[in-house]
Amino acid sequence: MSSFQYAPKACCSRSAEISDAGFCGECGEPLIRCMAFQECHSVLDSTGKCPVCVRPELSLDAGAASTVREGGKLALPLIIRNGSHVGRPLFVTGLWTKEDDSHWTEIPLDFERLDPEAAANVGIRTGVLDHAGIHRIDVRIAIATRYQWREEAFVLTSSIVFPVESKDPDGPVTNITLTADQIGAGTTIYNPTRIEQDRSRGIETNTRAIPLKTQRADKVETDSGLRGYDDGKVVPRWVSFAWKGFAEEDHPEEGIILDAAGLLYLGRNAVGRAEDGNDARLVVNARDGSVSKLTGSISRQHFSFYTESGRLCLRVDSQFGLRVNGDAYGRTKTVTLHDGDVISPLRTHPDALKIKVTFEAERDNVTRIVLNRTSNA
Repeated sequence: MSSFQYAPKACCSRSAEISDAGFCGECGEPLIRCMAFQECHSVLDSTGKCPVCVRPELSLDAGAASTVREGGKLALPLIIRNGSHVGRPLFVTGLWTKEDDSHWTEIPLDFERLDPEAAANVGIRTGVLDHAGIHRIDVRIAIATRYQWREEAFVLTSSIVFPVESKDPDGPVTNITLTADQIGAGTTIYNPTRIEQDRSRGIETNTRAIPLKTQRADKVETDSGLRGYDDGKVVPRWVSFAWKGFAEEDHPEEGIILDAAGLLYLGRNAVGRAEDGNDARLVVNARDGSVSKLTGSISRQHFSFYTESGRLCLRVDSQFGLRVNGDAYGRTKTVTLHDGDVISPLRTHPDALKIKVTFEAERDNVTRIVLNRTSNA
């Protein structure tokens, strides 16, 4: 078993506009569309993030810079902007900062939703800077994109490195000299002291926002529970589904979800999307192998699978409901599924039809989900 490497190209977005296309007509890559494809018309990038819906921009307002000396504090006016160019809001669900080797501190926010191209200001103030030299502030921001009942959550990280001058006003200017452990892909060098000195000498300074470099904090996403499972495993959108115990004509070929909405439908109706068809058909068998009359208690489209924030989820579409591990769920309810969970589509006859969910993983990446059907009416 080998991991599938999803690598979309520019041509994939063009092919994705064909509603029933499952693969790119130019490069052959599978078309894994954003859950909000009808609005953003975008396929996911190689990390599973929609580059159109999830476009946060972090920056500092350089116009608010001032000298920073030993024993003082620094105010950092952070600007968070939703850079999406389509009508897709972005939700900021958390912001944390950490100075040098201190602990993470959550910054209270009086907003959550950012409409497209809207921005919000957050004031970050350091503690007392008790020594001259190089200081560093790390920033984590949790963001989410939402569509209908679904949400995809992510964490971005950034670092701001800045110098602190000596208390002695005639002392030497602190130069920024960074070692390898002080700088990274998400580090921005910020010199408010130099800006203030230039300003005092009449030199024109940049009053526009200074962009902050950011990078995806995938480990923080899983460690904080925003994505994946407690054991560190993550279910990507390109996970493969395998079918056991289903009649050959009642299930699709093994593979990833290629539906434009990212949903995998199961119900009484036959396989095929014409007239509310399903990806897999649910049939209850009697002991002699014939179709049991209990099959009539299964809705035409009974429930659906989808992935959300690195987890496998189930949505109940039937008015009759169903059970997961014996617990009953009604229509429109969503359930996060785990390795070994058992789905009973018939709430009043849970033993008549069961589907066991099994995860197969490489390291912490779930590459294959086996759906094993058993029926005993």
